[in-house]
Amino acid sequence: MRGREGHATRPERSYMRHRLVAVLTILAVAAASCGGSSSPRATPTPPTPPPEDAIRAWVAQNRNVDYLGDCAQARPGVDVGKLCSTLVGTRGRLRAYHVGPTFSEYTALAMLQQQPDDSWSVLSVTNRNPSAGGVPGIPWPLEVGDQVVVVGVGEGDCLSVRAQPTQAAQRQICIPDGTTAIIQEGPVDAETFRWWRIAGEGFDGWSVDTWLRLPEAIAQALQPDASPTAPP
Repeated sequence: MRGREGHATRPERSYMRHRLVAVLTILAVAAASCGGSSSPRATPTPPTPPPEDAIRAWVAQNRNVDYLGDCAQARPGVDVGKLCSTLVGTRGRLRAYHVGPTFSEYTALAMLQQQPDDSWSVLSVTNRNPSAGGVPGIPWPLEVGDQVVVVGVGEGDCLSVRAQPTQAAQRQICIPDGTTAIIQEGPVDAETFRWWRIAGEGFDGWSVDTWLRLPEAIAQALQPDASPTAPP
């Protein structure tokens, strides 16, 4: 029964209020049973591409061959003629890979760097130097202030320290394996070499980095269980 035009009486208002509460309760239960939520769902984070994907992209741009991935996965008679890679060491956000044809010795060393977003990029790819085949340890990137050790020049031979970063400059001294030094300046790329000015006991001049290694790299390379230096 209504009173004034358009207004419900008190009993009617009470009935309508109870009915509205019941309807809202039913809707809430239904939403909960369907997993409904007012909060937005988090977008899944896509997986970070592995380091080998950076090598794959580099091979696609610089080599006219297929890239397999890990050399250990090469299949005889199927993957012949492809390039593959073998992880040979890690240092902080760096990884070093030997890269070369399947079922053969490696032909290049690829240095990869992990970026702030955890993706990987190719820092450098250096062709294998046959004359430095006996140099132990991974040639991690050097910086001014690093301590380095001369290694791999061989018994009875030595590493030239010159007045300037060129083979035409005067040789000041020649230092043997085991000599330690601190990098003072560089690098300078000249005559297909990378030169650093190094200083140690009784010398200060420029030398090629082919035979310079970080002490940790040498220690790792000389361990009995050190990683192999060539892909299988």
